Amino acid sequence: MNETICDFCHTNNAVFFIEQVNPQGKRKLNLCMECAAKNGVTPDPKSLEKSVGGLFAQLAKISKKLAEEESRVCPVCGTSLAIVRRTRHAGCPECYAIFKDDIQLILKNLGADGQYTGSMPNRLRNFRSVLNDRIVLRTKLEESLKKEDYEKAALYRDYLRALEKRPVSGGEQ
Repeated sequence: MNETICDFCHTNNAVFFIEQVNPQGKRKLNLCMECAAKNGVTPDPKSLEKSVGGLFAQLAKISKKLAEEESRVCPVCGTSLAIVRRTRHAGCPECYAIFKDDIQLILKNLGADGQYTGSMPNRLRNFRSVLNDRIVLRTKLEESLKKEDYEKAALYRDYLRALEKRPVSGGEQ
């Protein structure tokens, strides 16, 4: 059976199916129980009539936000922010740096707040990849620019340029 996903949260299965027909055409709206309750939708036809217009306006805002997320992509692997948000999987290590704030918000909404404090697996303890080095250097470059320490920023910029000439595959260095 093909389940319909909620148009608002894009996570839960829809239980309310609303279709608006007007001279311009049809518009469909699928809501899960949580999003319906959040937006004041109940099975009562009178309350539904009042809230349908507002629901379609909110859906337009959500669609615009999703389109923006779809256009933000990782330059290394091509994974979009929308895919990271939907699947909760990053495409590569670089995604974590590019979508850092968004990933932190996703984790916070899932109840995972704070930094990872566990240990590194033994098989990866001596592993350093070019991507990890780029992330660290890019962070240091941004910090230097915020502090207006342009000499350090130029140094980090030069290191980043040198790393661009190295292969991305990583391995022991």
